[in-house]
Amino acid sequence: MRIVILLLAAVWLGLAAPAAAQDAAGDARRLALAEQYLEVTQGETLEKSINAYFDEAFAKSEMPDDQRDWLTRNMSVAFEQAMQATFADLTDDVAELFSEEELEAMIAFYDTPLGRSITEKNFEFGVRLETVMTPHLTEVFTQLGEKFCVRFECEAGEEAASKFGL
Repeated sequence: MRIVILLLAAVWLGLAAPAAAQDAAGDARRLALAEQYLEVTQGETLEKSINAYFDEAFAKSEMPDDQRDWLTRNMSVAFEQAMQATFADLTDDVAELFSEEELEAMIAFYDTPLGRSITEKNFEFGVRLETVMTPHLTEVFTQLGEKFCVRFECEAGEEAASKFGL
């Protein structure tokens, strides 16, 4: 009986090794495609959009020109660094979520003038979405905090919440 089990285990391992190698090659390909997708959709186009966003945002301020220029330049660099770190962290997720075929199709699309235009507009839309959504989130979370405190009598929590505007 042990010999049969050992033979079955050897056969299984012999068949599993090539399958594992194929999976590893497929995983590596999807990771490479995920990186390429993120670069096409979040690379140079995003950098331009970020720079334009901070230029516009700080142009409205009343601070001195040298401070505004410094802040615009450094905020852009800091934001880009944070985005790059975020995308590096998300590469595995992108590779897991999308098939090779989907990644190839998205790369082919977003690497066109139309795709780059949509990428730029998606960033602008995201900024507008955040601007419009923030007051609504503030309102509903304030109401939720109030309901929580009514339900659970959180006097100490009310003081802490008021410090944070909740």
